[in-house]
Amino acid sequence: MKLYKLFEKKVFNIEPGLERIKKALNDIKNPHQNFKSILVAGTNGKGSTSAFLESIFRNYGFKTGLFTSPHLIEENERWQINRKNIPDYKLENYIKQLKQVIKKYNLTYFEASTLFAFKYFSDEKVDIAILEVGLGGRWDSTNVVEPEVSIITNVSFDHMHMLGDTLDKIAFEKTGITRENKPAIIGRNQKEIINWLKKRNIKRYYVKDIDFKVFPKGNTSFDYQFQNIKIENIKPSLIGNFQFENAATAITSFIIFAQNNNIQIDKELLKKSISFTKWIGRLQILSKNPLIILDGAHNEDALTKSFKEIKRLFPDKKIITLYSGMKDKDFKTIFNILKENSENIYFTKIPVSRSIDKDFIPKVYNFIENIPDAIKTIKKNLKQNELLFITGSLYLVGEVLKQEDIWTV
Repeated sequence: MKLYKLFEKKVFNIEPGLERIKKALNDIKNPHQNFKSILVAGTNGKGSTSAFLESIFRNYGFKTGLFTSPHLIEENERWQINRKNIPDYKLENYIKQLKQVIKKYNLTYFEASTLFAFKYFSDEKVDIAILEVGLGGRWDSTNVVEPEVSIITNVSFDHMHMLGDTLDKIAFEKTGITRENKPAIIGRNQKEIINWLKKRNIKRYYVKDIDFKVFPKGNTSFDYQFQNIKIENIKPSLIGNFQFENAATAITSFIIFAQNNNIQIDKELLKKSISFTKWIGRLQILSKNPLIILDGAHNEDALTKSFKEIKRLFPDKKIITLYSGMKDKDFKTIFNILKENSENIYFTKIPVSRSIDKDFIPKVYNFIENIPDAIKTIKKNLKQNELLFITGSLYLVGEVLKQEDIWTV
């Protein structure tokens, strides 16, 4: 049995707050207090940054917990120790153990997932847990921990119905994961984030381009500098120049943690960790002939950056895009970005109720309801000077990754 089965057909109308998760944790003896943790928030890049940081800690010999969302292929991905998914039998045991607590406090699915993460990481005695914030930060259920370091990758427009319709409002929510006397690492120099750090009286924060710097060297590597530490020729395993930013943010976070815990910096180990990090569904090349690229760029900022990277990496290729996403996104803006950057656009439907459907798409565009059929159709018509870019919701990414035969044949 999977955790999400408990929540099928359940409707939530719950006010934001941390009281439910705090009470639930108290009932199970506060497992989140038994290990060190790092919180990672931001609109884009928090998954990749979390993966880079986990890789560094693991290569340094730490036993790591990694909590991320959403899952792409199977629910077990959300809870990992040393990058191994939680086994089915352990997940089922936790469902039996914690089901009554979940019901008692009417926890949401994400709150229950967080509860599982804390219990699992505590039981397995991890040295440190990297916790990806689900939504916002201030009221996110992960925010009950006392993090060693708080990371904010960036802020841009997404989930505005919950986080606010300005970058200032969104930054207010994201900076809610910071602590006055604990360091914060900021992956992009944005005045909205800096202003809120000052208002929150955060004493130590380190900002990309001000405190730590990235010097790109072509398409695949960069040099890094922070304080008196300079690391040359770092080659992230994940493609795209924006991964330089994520990798540098992770490196800085570890350096600050290391300095606070008397750990010696090993430049070669840092480089190796970044070079061998795995994180699927982010500008992932599924096939080289024909060229098929998969990316979970589900908002304006991410989609714009992904198109820019594809054009930079493959300047001789025309882009044929297959897109699907959720109806509650700013579809008009996303649609305009797709039109500006694609030679041709196809649309498809994700098998979830919130997915865009045929009625959502202008009739002049191709809509193929079944994802495998859509990919097969586009592949069949793809020319030598074209590539297929599959993008949109992470739910779409997961559906594509589940059906490897449709893009490998």
